[in-house]
Parts: sequence; structure tokens; C-alpha cells
Amino acid sequence: MKKLTTTCIALLAFFVTTFFGVGSGPDWTEVAEADKVLMGDYVGEWLNGPEKSYQAINPRLCAQVINIDKGLYRVKFTQDHNLRADVYHSVEARLKGDEIVAKDGNWKFRVTKSGLKGKGAIGSYVAEFSLKRFKLGSPTLGAKPPKGAIRLFDGSDFDEWQHGDGRAVTWTLLDNGVMEINPRKANPNANPPIGGAIFTKRKFKDVRCHMEFRYPVEPGKSGQGRGNSGLFFQGYEAQILNSYGLDGRWNELGALYKLSPPRVNAARPPMEWQTYDVTYRAPRFENGKLKENARMTVRLNGIPVQRNEELIHQTAHRQAERALPAPKEAMPIELQDHSNRIQFRNIWVKEL
Repeated sequence: MKKLTTTCIALLAFFVTTFFGVGSGPDWTEVAEADKVLMGDYVGEWLNGPEKSYQAINPRLCAQVINIDKGLYRVKFTQDHNLRADVYHSVEARLKGDEIVAKDGNWKFRVTKSGLKGKGAIGSYVAEFSLKRFKLGSPTLGAKPPKGAIRLFDGSDFDEWQHGDGRAVTWTLLDNGVMEINPRKANPNANPPIGGAIFTKRKFKDVRCHMEFRYPVEPGKSGQGRGNSGLFFQGYEAQILNSYGLDGRWNELGALYKLSPPRVNAARPPMEWQTYDVTYRAPRFENGKLKENARMTVRLNGIPVQRNEELIHQTAHRQAERALPAPKEAMPIELQDHSNRIQFRNIWVKEL
């Protein structure tokens, strides 16, 4: 009887989570106030930079306030977002009360609800600055599918998807038209299994794909352990990762995993909706032999981060698997379960 009761409770919890959208974990419900109102992108300018100083010549100033851990942030100052501009200064800052503050040599500032203000130095020149929080967003958020496109996810059901073993999708369907990864690692003893990657029931080759996603804050996690997932075409991966404030390497957001780094780091802060607009061209064969490698163009938040990039090997984590032959057959599109509760919405493809 006890075992039966436990099973019933587990099934009820799964039913409520799946159909009434309460979420499958605390990542989205237990968010620090500072991460809601202070973390993110800032835009402004240097004030009264000394004559002939770099601040006077280039008055624009941008910053990123990046969560590292609970109450701990990294603040990076640069001349522009979405470009590989030099970093003027990067420093750890701490939450004190409802403000994030830091003092490091000639740099002293505080981040409040009214903005990011303080002073800083470039070389021997010191000047004050004032910045406001700003959402860079994406011009393709909410993009509608063109005529003839296939809606893979419109927020109402998982009819176009299944797990790799044919199971019905066990991710969370929220009541706001969003799906959320329900990680297999969070349900290790579930029988039948819960979680794992999901695949489209249809198979594709050449496609144009639109997808919207966001990752949680996950304080204390870093690198590949933070906001990790992936979007796969015929097994080739466009990486999804919380890369906000990182360098934009070959295993970060916008990368063709372990193959091609993004041209710029266009990652947005955690909790903000972002877009992938991908054009995938399958490999070409002639008389059974590979004639042309697959190619992929990727726009992250409207910014081209991969331009018709040739996929010269598989985008595999293990080096030995990168030499696997290019796929000849059409394959499902895959969304990866990498143990992080990524959310997705508005997914459609247009076959080319």
C-alpha cells in the first residue's frame, strides 16, 4: 500500500507539473531579486572625460553585470556590445543590501535600480560614467512561420516530438506556451524513464529553422554545467549554453560545437528570451560518395555568428567520433537534455 501511495503521488506530481505549468524545479521560481533587476546589459557614456583622453574620444561605454554565485557578480566594461571590443575593465562585485558594489584601484561603482554609476580609468585618465540597464533583445522574437512551414512547437502540445526510444515526451509543458527540459538526472529512478533528449517525429535534410529559448540563472554553476543544451540537424550541433559574459569559444552559445566558434558573443543574460535562426544544408553525395559537406548559417539574436560554415567533421565531444561519416539519410531534429532546465517556445521549420 505504501509503495502504491508513493507511486500515485509521483504520478500526480508529474501530471500537475506537465499539464498545469507549475514548473519542474526551483530554477525558475526561486530567483534572487538582484538577478531580476540588476543583472544584465548596461549602456551609457563617460562623463567629462579629460581632453584628448580615450574617454573623450570614445565616450560610449557598455557593461555586463554577470551572475557568478549567490551575491557575487562579475562586471565587464567595454566600448560596445555584440562586438569583440576590448574589455576596459573586469572585476568581481558583491551584493550589499539591494546594490552591487565594487572598488578596484581607480575603478569604483555601484549598480542600483536607477543604473550603474561610478568612475574608472583607461591608462592614466580617470573619468566618471553613467549607464542605464538595457535589454538588447532580438529582432526575430515572435517570428511567425512562413507559408508552407511546419510548426514543431506552438506551446499547446508535444505532438511533433518524442524521445529517442519512442516514449511520449516527459518534459514539462507550461501553461504559458513554453516547454521546459525535465532532466533525466533529476529523475534517476523513474520507471518508466523521465527526461532525455527529444526528437521530431518527422525527418529532415535542408531546412530553415526558428527557435526561441532561455536559460535560468543557476548561481554557482559555470562553463558547460550552466544552461547547456543543443539544437541538432542530422547530428550536427548548434550549441546552446549560458555564455553570457564568456569569451564565445567553440563550445559556447552560437558555436558549431567543437568546430567553429561564433564570430561574436551575442549571448543574452539568463532569463531573457533569445532566438536561433538557422539555415542548414545537408551534405551532398554523388554515386554514393560525399561530394559536398553540410553547411550551416546561424543567426543568434538576429546577429550572424556562423556564415555558411562548412561542417568538415561531426560536432562531437569525443575526438574519435568527429571522424564519423557524413549522414546520407534524413534525420529528426533533436533538442538535447544536458541536465539544465532550458525553456523553449515558437519552434518551426521550412523545408528548402
